[in-house]
Amino acid sequence: MWLSACGCLDFFLSQKLQCFAFRPTKSGAWFLSATAKINRLFKKRRVFFMKFNFPAYLKSKTTPEPKRRKKLLLFFVFFITTVLFSYVFIGFDFEISEPPTSVALKEKAGQTSLRSEATEAHWEIPRILEKSVAVSAGDTLMNLLMRGGLARSEAHAVISSMEELFNPRRFHQDHEVTLAFEALEHEDPLFRGMSLKLDVTQKIQVTRTPENEFVAQKIVYELQTRPVRAEGEISSSLYSAAVNSGVPVEVLMQLIRAYSFDIDFQRDIQPGNRFEILFEELIDDQGNRVRGGAMLFARLNIGGRDLAVFRYETSDGEVDFFNEKGRSVRRALMLTPIDGARISSSFGMRKHPILGFNRKHQGLDFAAPTGTQIMAAGDGVVEFVGPKGDFGNYIRLRHANEYHTVYAHLSRFGSGIRAGVRVSQGQIIGYVGSTGMSTGPHLHYEIHHRGRPVNPTKIDSMPGRTLAGEELQKFMAARKDLKTLFASLKSERKIGG
Repeated sequence: MWLSACGCLDFFLSQKLQCFAFRPTKSGAWFLSATAKINRLFKKRRVFFMKFNFPAYLKSKTTPEPKRRKKLLLFFVFFITTVLFSYVFIGFDFEISEPPTSVALKEKAGQTSLRSEATEAHWEIPRILEKSVAVSAGDTLMNLLMRGGLARSEAHAVISSMEELFNPRRFHQDHEVTLAFEALEHEDPLFRGMSLKLDVTQKIQVTRTPENEFVAQKIVYELQTRPVRAEGEISSSLYSAAVNSGVPVEVLMQLIRAYSFDIDFQRDIQPGNRFEILFEELIDDQGNRVRGGAMLFARLNIGGRDLAVFRYETSDGEVDFFNEKGRSVRRALMLTPIDGARISSSFGMRKHPILGFNRKHQGLDFAAPTGTQIMAAGDGVVEFVGPKGDFGNYIRLRHANEYHTVYAHLSRFGSGIRAGVRVSQGQIIGYVGSTGMSTGPHLHYEIHHRGRPVNPTKIDSMPGRTLAGEELQKFMAARKDLKTLFASLKSERKIGG
């Protein structure tokens, strides 16, 4: 009976369940192996049994009825027990499978699909997301990178990679930072690199290597120069007229300094005056203006006077502005040691704005916003720097030919300015403020000659260098070239301001 049950099970699994795939447990696999061995030993009997005609056996009249029922009952008991044993002990996991030919085709199609997906993945272009991070006052590069999404260790690695090219302590608000991330399908974006724009001509580029390290390089942009002509008529101020005519502020400041030795911009400039300027501008590889360059030539028509200045570099390397005759426009002392300010109080007797009575004003007051730069009026040595009574923060410079200049009511002093330090003309020595006895931010400026205050607008200080001989001839040729270049160019804009 055992053999019969095994034969039925073997027949059931091999013939009737061919359309099923099963995964027996370890113990079930042992059972099937043992069953198969027994069936092979009694193959003929198994076959005989499986070919046994049960209906004919039941209908046979030679077999007693009780005996037939008993054998039939025992057979089904063993058969059912064996099947249940297979489900519980062997642990078959039946699932529908496809015919062998379909499986092979499916496997082949799957391999083709995998190769196709691998090819697409190989040629897929990574999606890079760029993120600009605003730099706030007081920001450090470390804090900014962490705020941009980097871990502290990763931010430290980025900064370390660029330490030979950039000092992170010099990171400030004018710098521009752009972070690059690779978008991943099921993960957080992967940081790929950073661009730190230092100015219009250079930036630091940091990139991630395949070894997950960071390398930095400095990229320098070569700017080109081109000459530009601008001219116009002054209706309110030279500043507004020049800016409206397309003159960059950097060039306008050069013009003001070149004429500051001869012109009082508050009193001499009148509506209807005209100006002409030839200057260089720096452009990028797309032809876009980056900033203003050197002023080459300028002409102001003021009160019937035609004042022209030319930029010229001498044979010994000195660069300066010279008039038509080759005389430097530079003087020993500047009339106006501050750019773009108006004279709010002149030299002479006046009613004091705080004390309320008449008192001689021994200098000029230039009204300007707090923090406006103040320049040394000439080459000299710092005699005194510090607080001085009603003058507030105060600087006194000693110059050649027994001249002294005084700067009062400063908000703060320039870097490195202290007693005994030598300064050059145009060097920043301090910043406008309202310290001491003052009604508002301004610069109080005095010139003393041999211990006595003199009117800065009346002083005729010693002129600068005068060209002669071969140097003068070279200057005359350069002057002619500048005039020819100016005439050949079209004006940027011709409007007043």
